[in-house]
Amino acid sequence: MAQDLRGKRVLVTGASSGIGRAAAKAFAGAGASVLVVARSEEKLDALAAEIGGPPKAVPLPADVADGASMAALAEEVLLRYGPPDVIVAGAGIGMDARFAETSDDDFRRVLEVNVLGVLRTIRPFLPAMVARGSGRILLISSVVGKRGVPNYTAYSASKFALHGMADALRPELYGTGVTVGIVCPSSTSTEFDTRKIRAGIAQPRVRVQRHTPESVAAALVRMARSTRREVVLSVEGKFMSWANRWAPGLLDIVLAKALVKKRG
Repeated sequence: MAQDLRGKRVLVTGASSGIGRAAAKAFAGAGASVLVVARSEEKLDALAAEIGGPPKAVPLPADVADGASMAALAEEVLLRYGPPDVIVAGAGIGMDARFAETSDDDFRRVLEVNVLGVLRTIRPFLPAMVARGSGRILLISSVVGKRGVPNYTAYSASKFALHGMADALRPELYGTGVTVGIVCPSSTSTEFDTRKIRAGIAQPRVRVQRHTPESVAAALVRMARSTRREVVLSVEGKFMSWANRWAPGLLDIVLAKALVKKRG
């Protein structure tokens, strides 16, 4: 039976743009109250006003890469609202660089946002969600969290980490009423691509399918209403997962020819 989201409280990180922004609007459209989190107070205020303002949409500026900032956010949310019914860990950063051109600092930055940022988003609320006996946690991974691809070493690693995190969490939370789901989009048409870290020579870009932020947001709403473990959104992503399971060596060759630019 699908969960009714009307009257539920949903916390969304990365809500100032892209998938996070679309998700906040989609959950509000489904009748939920949204707590929207991002670094830009100006963008959050504009989003909250567009949705209808408090209590339907509450802007909460914070930085997932800053432990103190997220701890203060969690303390405020728990004090004012209690634990969210749904958490959408949507904040993320990309990186386009070959393995040999990925610096320690850039790798660390990607992990800081995409992995530790998710940990900081979820961890403070878990005890109260478990005590309440209900809750839904949604992580936004990627096709490249199912199969690593050239030029995305750090980003792929960060998204693979989310699957490990979810796999560990599920048995820890078994029987508590709190469940974990992962949504794996393929390439999505947002400004995320223009803001990613880049290093080294430009590499070929092949995009078989692009989602819109709204289509990914709709998938997040569907996942919030269910207890489904995982969904891969594109045919491209499903094929890559299948090929990686049954013919990984062949997929290596295909990806090398399609995505690796040889130095002249």
